[in-house]
Amino acid sequence: MLGSFWVFLFPLLQLSVFAALYTVIFKIRPTGLTEWGYVTLVFSGLVPLMCFSETLVSTTSSLSANRALLLNTVFPAELIPVRVALAAQVSGFAGLFITVVVTIAVGRANPLTLAAVPFVWLLLFMFSIGLGWILSLLSLVAKDVQHALGIITMLVMILSPFAYTPEMVPTALKPFLYLNPLSYYVLTFQSLICYGEWPPLHIIAAATILSLASFLGGFAIFRKAKQIFFDYA
Repeated sequence: MLGSFWVFLFPLLQLSVFAALYTVIFKIRPTGLTEWGYVTLVFSGLVPLMCFSETLVSTTSSLSANRALLLNTVFPAELIPVRVALAAQVSGFAGLFITVVVTIAVGRANPLTLAAVPFVWLLLFMFSIGLGWILSLLSLVAKDVQHALGIITMLVMILSPFAYTPEMVPTALKPFLYLNPLSYYVLTFQSLICYGEWPPLHIIAAATILSLASFLGGFAIFRKAKQIFFDYA
């Protein structure tokens, strides 16, 4: 009945549930943030995680779900995961739009840093599609990859600092925070959107290196190994 309105309603409900969980039930209040400021922190950290999870799940099953295109010698197989990944960005863009609106409404928006958000979104997309190329090939051989991916993405989301700041993490556990590659994207989005400031150089540098390594490495592996894996299609 609601049709295309679900594109905005679904991410809005997801974001609202997490925001209510951490603000009302857990009552987390990072230093220097009001209640609505903390909501923008959660939103700006959760949106890239949601988009990453949806993109990775979609691309992993893309080759199995598009066998006709996969076996078509004319259509480049490399574009199948890319096409699916681009379609998965729609709900992510809706969540990002909601987050920016909330940030502006609570007076935390900085136009200069918001202008850099599309660049970081591109980095996240490159990181996701690089992994998607590899996992889409593996899923042709082992269907278990698609089933295990949901658990893995959930675990990575829990370990990402979307609802807390690095200062709130005990010193002994901080290495685990920075071993999670998604932490660098979450912290970058939070700096640009919630705090209205440029992220630390080592954070954005790490995100850039991870994106380039994943994208170039995933593409190279896909190009070299696709003929072997296509026998299982």
